[in-house]
Amino acid sequence: MSDRKLPTGNALLFTGVALLILGVTALISPSWAGQTVFYLIGALLLITGIGQFLLGWNDETKSGQVGRMTLGIITGMAGLAVLIHPVFGAGALAAILAIFFVFDGIWKVVTSFSYRPATGWLAFLGSGILSLVLAWMLWRQWPFSGNWAVGILVGINLLSTGISLIAVALTWKSALEAGRERVAELKDRLT
Repeated sequence: MSDRKLPTGNALLFTGVALLILGVTALISPSWAGQTVFYLIGALLLITGIGQFLLGWNDETKSGQVGRMTLGIITGMAGLAVLIHPVFGAGALAAILAIFFVFDGIWKVVTSFSYRPATGWLAFLGSGILSLVLAWMLWRQWPFSGNWAVGILVGINLLSTGISLIAVALTWKSALEAGRERVAELKDRLT
């Protein structure tokens, strides 16, 4: 019989606690959280634009060069616009965040069913449904959803994801312990 080590769920628990703390922080200061999200998105767009431009510069084909360099310039300019004036990109970021919440919610709902034997699966399912509701709320207020809406919605999403991961991790730990007890019991019977 293999004595392969099973995961203990500590990584899920640690991630859940970290997300819970970030979620509470975002809810305490939604404007700060919204600004942070804007600056992160702006920086990522700028870095991506520079990377695309450099890849285009080194492309061997003329069409690849023009296409990538143009995409790099547009992406970089969008990143600069968001970094220079974050409110300018608030409408676009709100739409992107709504789309993210849709995909995040669908992923969580689908993934929750793979945890179904564990009692914590309902928390993960609830987190997915909440992400879908947040997407709907953000889209409904678009384009007027500003820093506070982005900060609050990100905070709620982080909080619900953290709670659901903690629930799954604790359930996983108890299921592992029950499984170990059962294996030990069976070993005792066989010897």
